[in-house]
Amino acid sequence: MFIDSDSDSDLEDAILLYSAVLAESIKKQKKKRQNKSIYLKKRQKSGRFARDFQDLIKDPIRFCENFHMDVITFQRILSMVTPYLKPKKMTRPTDGISPNQKLAAVLEYFACGSLQRHIASVHRISKQHFGKIIDEVSIALISALNEYIPPYDANVMINAANDFNYQWNFPNCVGSIDGKHIAIKCPPKAGSMFFNYKGYHSIVLLAVADAKYKFSYIDV
Repeated sequence: MFIDSDSDSDLEDAILLYSAVLAESIKKQKKKRQNKSIYLKKRQKSGRFARDFQDLIKDPIRFCENFHMDVITFQRILSMVTPYLKPKKMTRPTDGISPNQKLAAVLEYFACGSLQRHIASVHRISKQHFGKIIDEVSIALISALNEYIPPYDANVMINAANDFNYQWNFPNCVGSIDGKHIAIKCPPKAGSMFFNYKGYHSIVLLAVADAKYKFSYIDV
């Protein structure tokens, strides 16, 4: 049996080279994770909520610009959704995210309509975790506020028409309607179903408001 010693040597060299490249790659990934972890661990001292929230409360105009509501409304919503946002048991309790932190971050994200990565970064929350928080807070808001939207029946429309006529001198109007394109990633095998005329994929958030600026109907 003939063994090519040069081939064996080349194979060993290739294995050593591959091992060195792999080790270096693992080392860089570990360093990147450590740097990211250090950044996120400073959330309670250096995150946007810790730094700015109390100052925003003292500045009603900027608070409204950031959250599209006043402080009283924020506190009211917080009291309603807190039972649905009870913190989970954690191995590091000091690293937990409180209900008011979750609500503030998500409402700020809703107010700007995009920039999920940016909002997560300034609040020092990983993008993946922030995605879960958005889901959690959204479900809490639906659970807490759903009862405040009455069934859209004939009585609601008649009362709305009377209010529009009395308050705004606008007869035969049952609601003020508007919509917004919410950008999404194209779902698998959706083709052009969610592709809008603005050139990106979206779903439409549609809402009807009465004469007192209260939502009477929503549809996604």
